[in-house]
Amino acid sequence: MIHVSAFRRVIYSSRATGGDIRADHQAILASSRRNNGMDGISGLLWVGDGQYRQLLEGPADSVRETLSRIMGDPRHADIRILDDRMTDGPAFGEWAMAGLPGDQPADAAERLRLLLRNAAPDIRQFFPVD
Repeated sequence: MIHVSAFRRVIYSSRATGGDIRADHQAILASSRRNNGMDGISGLLWVGDGQYRQLLEGPADSVRETLSRIMGDPRHADIRILDDRMTDGPAFGEWAMAGLPGDQPADAAERLRLLLRNAAPDIRQFFPVD
């Protein structure tokens, strides 16, 4: 694991504003996966009930720049920071960006539980895993 002294984790929620939330979600995931590896960002993007919930983690400057882009993205409104802290390292370092729901939304709750099974309680509390 790469040790980064200024490692930041942000969890936010936002209201989805697009007319096709599922298509927007897939587009956001594709863009995130393309860009995040270059920026050292990993995390999880969940969508449900017209809302996005995302965990971003990585070098503090990269997370700040990514969050700034998200705040200017017209597919999001009412962005609310739920948690913002410096950490020792990534909780989801192996993913450029995990995303839910997948092609089968009925399986999303189970997939989310599996993705978060080893996550710390201070992460799990922000996602609907129960």
